[in-house]
Amino acid sequence: PGYAAYGLTKRGIPQMTSSLVKELEEGVQGREKKATPGKVMVHTLSPGMVFTKLLLDDSTPELRKFPFGVLAAQPEEVAADLVPKILNTEKQGSSVEFLTLGKILWAFFRRFVLRQKSKYVDDNGNIIKYPGKEYDQLGVRKQF
Repeated sequence: PGYAAYGLTKRGIPQMTSSLVKELEEGVQGREKKATPGKVMVHTLSPGMVFTKLLLDDSTPELRKFPFGVLAAQPEEVAADLVPKILNTEKQGSSVEFLTLGKILWAFFRRFVLRQKSKYVDDNGNIIKYPGKEYDQLGVRKQF
């Protein structure tokens, strides 16, 4: 039906990250702590809204115009931003985010003050399909 399971699991990720960090640093009570080759790092990744089947499935033109057309990004944009952040994160248990508050405010400013149009969603809520790219029936761009 809805997104209850998705929301539930998403809210559980920070707790799981904290638990894994504690187990890595202190071991598991009642068990011998095992050494690992190298340092194992655990982080919470938050990509924000990404144009995927999950986002677009059952979406309406109104949702695609806002918030998707203002805040969502293509997978390769998110990856290009997150991978360097992940590789440069030194603090165990950190949260690594793509859609930061600054990006949200800048996206709102561009859309509602500067009146810039979305590069992914047209004024009718349709996904803009670029030449040379393949899309599925929902408008999700094929990556491979």
